[in-house]
Amino acid sequence: MSPRNALHHGHAPGHPATVDITVTADGTVTVDDAGPGISPALAHSLFQRFHSGSGSTGLGLSIASWIAHAHDGTLTVDPSAHGGARFILKLPALGR
Repeated sequence: MSPRNALHHGHAPGHPATVDITVTADGTVTVDDAGPGISPALAHSLFQRFHSGSGSTGLGLSIASWIAHAHDGTLTVDPSAHGGARFILKLPALGR
């Protein structure tokens, strides 16, 4: 979900990364990239510890998801309009 991961994974080989980050007043952060997207085979386990399709430790998304849930929020992934992945972090806004 981090912009750094999006910059690293968010492009096709030989092309520059395209990453859009949107933050809204309702507590939603959206990160869209133009990478290869998320394999349907990985989508069900993407937020579980030690599951990774990129050879990493598989902890980053599981920690981000745990933090979101600890604050009554959510972290989801969908296909991006750029052709890659769209990660959506929703946290409740204070005082609402």
